[in-house]
Amino acid sequence: MDNPLSQNPDSTWSQYFRNAELEKMVNQDLSRLYREHESYFHTPGCQGMLRRILLLWCLRHPDCGYRQGMHGLLAPLLYVLHVDVERLLEVRKLYEDLFIDKFDGFSFEENGVAYNFDFKKFADSVEDEIESQGNSKQVMSLYELDPELQAVVLLSDAYGAEGELGIVLSKKFMEHNAYCMFDALMIGAHGSDAYGLGLLNLFLLLLIKAKLLLGSYKLHSLQSKFLFLHPCQVDDGVVLPDEASLYLTAIEDAEYKDDKIEFWNNVYGFDMSCIKKQAMMEPLVDTVDQKQIVTNCHLLKTMDISKMVLGDASFTAPFKLIAERDDYIHAFVAYFDVSFTKCHKLMGFSTGPRSRATHWKQTVLYLEDVLTICEGETIIGSMTVAPNKKNPRDVDIMVKYSLSGRRCVVSRVQFYKMR
Repeated sequence: MDNPLSQNPDSTWSQYFRNAELEKMVNQDLSRLYREHESYFHTPGCQGMLRRILLLWCLRHPDCGYRQGMHGLLAPLLYVLHVDVERLLEVRKLYEDLFIDKFDGFSFEENGVAYNFDFKKFADSVEDEIESQGNSKQVMSLYELDPELQAVVLLSDAYGAEGELGIVLSKKFMEHNAYCMFDALMIGAHGSDAYGLGLLNLFLLLLIKAKLLLGSYKLHSLQSKFLFLHPCQVDDGVVLPDEASLYLTAIEDAEYKDDKIEFWNNVYGFDMSCIKKQAMMEPLVDTVDQKQIVTNCHLLKTMDISKMVLGDASFTAPFKLIAERDDYIHAFVAYFDVSFTKCHKLMGFSTGPRSRATHWKQTVLYLEDVLTICEGETIIGSMTVAPNKKNPRDVDIMVKYSLSGRRCVVSRVQFYKMR
């Protein structure tokens, strides 16, 4: 029997945990998908189809696996199919007479019950002349019908009189069609243009796919640059936002750290501090109260997004944080600002704790030490950021910091892994 703690990658439990991690990543991305169009993309039906298609495709292609951004490629395909189905339903309502199923008058039941139907509805489709006293005829079995008529009844009535169009543009087949389109796009199957993707759209999507399979989709603007500025490098091409700045500050957060981190020192009498070390290595993405801020906000790095290349996602930046009051420091907090400098009017927004809350919130990196700092004292250090070598979607962070104050002297290096 498989051991859940087994390190064998081929064991049933290892596969289970890999699948669980895959589903977690997919769900996380789907929860952030096209927030401005929540009316469709965040409905249970759409989310369910996207989730099933992505999970199935990734399980069938383990050599590729899941990459952040795949949901962004699949969603427009599903939306196009959704719109087609909705438009067909609208047309059917407007021209109901043209879409009447010629077999709507049938009432078929099993075990010898009569099959009643109105010959007036489908007289044109029946070649044999039927003689009867009225407009209807009693048939005791489906097999009493002409063989050709039997085939028409059994095959056509399931999808309606519109035939193949009704099959293709059907909610029953929408998920299947979306999977086929996505599969053709990702693996370059023959006939992908048969689904109606224009050559231009297909070309642009394939460009994104090529970048996607090369590694990280973490910096969305890099893909935007690749899509809109390359390979022609047009002089007037614009990527918005075109400028981003990364900031660092320090906060007091004793209540949360005691509840979520220090908790592992004594779990109902058991020392589980080994888990505490792992818990501290994963940054917390949450909203920070501006009243918790203890120091100034230091600018780590400013990036011109329109000129970035993939290697620019890795960097080391020094920082100097000056205490604005006497307090304790439990964590560093990172956030970013973006600017639209190429617009007719300078615009932008901040994701910092002193600004209006955004979808991105802030990134909290808890410290092993509790720093006691006095007003005017400084914390100096550096932050190194790079994509993880095994999984480019993850980000490895190293923070070096030191404080030589009246009440606290410390120098330490901490490592974090942003998932």
